[in-house]
Amino acid sequence: MPIRAKKNNLWCSTLLVGMIGISCAVAQTNSASNNSSDAQEDAAKSAPTTSTAENQITPASPNTAGSATASNAGNAGENSTGTTLDYLFNHKPQEGSMAAQAAQAQKQAATKEQASEALGGRNISDGQVRARFERYLGTPEVPAEQAKAYADGANQIVAMLRQGQTFAAWKSLYQLATYRSIDLGMSAELANRIESVWNTDKTSDKIDNKNSSLQQQIETDSRNADIMSRTNRQKDLDVSRQESSRNPKKRSNNGGVPQEGDVDGSNSTPDVSGMEGKLELTQTYLNSLEAKAKIKLNELRAQKLLDSAKSDFAGYINTLASNHHYEHVILAAEFYRRIFDEDTYPVAIANQVNAALEQQREVQSTIDVFNYNLDKNNVVAATDRLQEAFLAGEFEPSVSAVKRTAKDRVAAYLAKIDKLANLIEAKDFGNLSTTLDEMKQLAADFDTTKPVAIVNAVKLESRMRMGKAKLAAQKGDLKTAMDEFQAAAEAWPDNPDLQSNANNFFNSQDAQNQSTGDFDRYVQEGNYRAIFDKQLMFAPAIHGDAKREQQLKDAIEKTQKAEVAIQKAGVMSANGDVYGAWETINLAVKDLPDDNKLNSMLGNLAGKGAEFVAAVNHAQEAEARNDFGYSLTWYAIAQRYYPASTIANQAIDRISKKILGMN
Repeated sequence: MPIRAKKNNLWCSTLLVGMIGISCAVAQTNSASNNSSDAQEDAAKSAPTTSTAENQITPASPNTAGSATASNAGNAGENSTGTTLDYLFNHKPQEGSMAAQAAQAQKQAATKEQASEALGGRNISDGQVRARFERYLGTPEVPAEQAKAYADGANQIVAMLRQGQTFAAWKSLYQLATYRSIDLGMSAELANRIESVWNTDKTSDKIDNKNSSLQQQIETDSRNADIMSRTNRQKDLDVSRQESSRNPKKRSNNGGVPQEGDVDGSNSTPDVSGMEGKLELTQTYLNSLEAKAKIKLNELRAQKLLDSAKSDFAGYINTLASNHHYEHVILAAEFYRRIFDEDTYPVAIANQVNAALEQQREVQSTIDVFNYNLDKNNVVAATDRLQEAFLAGEFEPSVSAVKRTAKDRVAAYLAKIDKLANLIEAKDFGNLSTTLDEMKQLAADFDTTKPVAIVNAVKLESRMRMGKAKLAAQKGDLKTAMDEFQAAAEAWPDNPDLQSNANNFFNSQDAQNQSTGDFDRYVQEGNYRAIFDKQLMFAPAIHGDAKREQQLKDAIEKTQKAEVAIQKAGVMSANGDVYGAWETINLAVKDLPDDNKLNSMLGNLAGKGAEFVAAVNHAQEAEARNDFGYSLTWYAIAQRYYPASTIANQAIDRISKKILGMN
């Protein structure tokens, strides 16, 4: 259930008590043993009469016999009325239900979106990028002379490359890398990439050397094959001449059987010298073929290495472009042309270079417009331009060179936007008006139309709801009156008319003795929360008693401060500021140390921000025993955890003065 829901239900429940009036007490006197539902039924039958004068409700005269008043109705009437109040106060519909929680979460989300739309100022939606932008706002600027020297160095490298001085340009990258705040180590990485490509070229050179060796082997084998071929041919010719010079074959008259010593006889020995030469020639030829195959494979391998190196380097350029390192896109593209001996850029790289040049011009012009707007105190427009430049070229020298004083003004504006959003979400319209005035001083072009319209609309809605509640109560429609009162309080929790209308509505003296008794008991116990929750019941009961009226006023004011603190702490916790939420509740607990709601929330937040809470506790304990040095150390630790800490900052100032003897 919403934070204000309990209070609102109590207001409306007390309205029912006022409407019941004396008739409720008399009816319950006649039947003291009836249950709480019978008491409500009897109350409904005793409808009040209404008076339109000053929108006040007066209880109807009792129409039952005896016309007994609430003050003398006896114990039976008081007990039954208490039963009715117990039911109304402790049996609120839908409290804690999932549906109610979901509805409340939806309302909070809608309010947050409405505040964001009305205030603007946050053009970076991505959380990680927004965090980087906030860190950028807190960093010192790069000196203008360094930014110029860096740009000149980059231009000199491009000029060297276009003059063919590739190695000198490569060495200059390491000089460029010395500008660490601008370069971020990108030039050294580019130099390493280039060196990797050159190492690939060395591998290709080794392959070329192998191919040259193989080619020499092929040429040697070819010459040897030619020599062996001529030698073998000459041997064949010599054998042929020898055979032709011999005498013709002699045949004996033995039936043609060769005789011993005949050429074709079985005793002849074959000549194999020619065959050996041919086998040697064949082996030489095969060696030549094998060498040619190896050359082809080496050529394919070298081409594959080259293609891979080109692809990797082109991918690196693409990564530079996607990460907005535009200066290094241009440098890497120029190196690509030189180390791969290309006359022009590949199409994809050419497009990236053109886009990088265009983005550099766009970022520089955006920074120029930012400086112009800031000079005119148009901080809203200046903030938009700086965010645009950061998103387009976070690493551009022109962005890094923005002066820290200028960035401080943007940071102050964004912090004020966050504060306004929190105030709107918490519906703290009193402080909202003051903060809007401060914003107009900070940023001349800040448009207050939308936030003021939100405030006026919410206030109007709250007043209209209260008007509807009056009408519904006058007509006896108590359920509608309860709903409208709750809606009015949720719309504007600090509406000053809530208190005044409560006094007007609940003028009845019904159950005055019981109410004053409960009131005195709560005051004695210091239970201001109970007084706050039942304020509309106690208001008519103590009317005219100056002492009790002051006690009621004090209890309401203290508890209202606690409720505002709970609202603010809830918003801060939802936005991730757990330390600030705990500190807000801790400060509120000092005024209401026994408030269960505050202490419960304080315990929950202490678990989430244990480091900061422990540091504050150690510091306060040390300060209590006058150990100021130890206390100051712990307060400094707490300040490190949460620089905006009111507790830590005030304590450091206070203890420092004590140590220095200023107090």
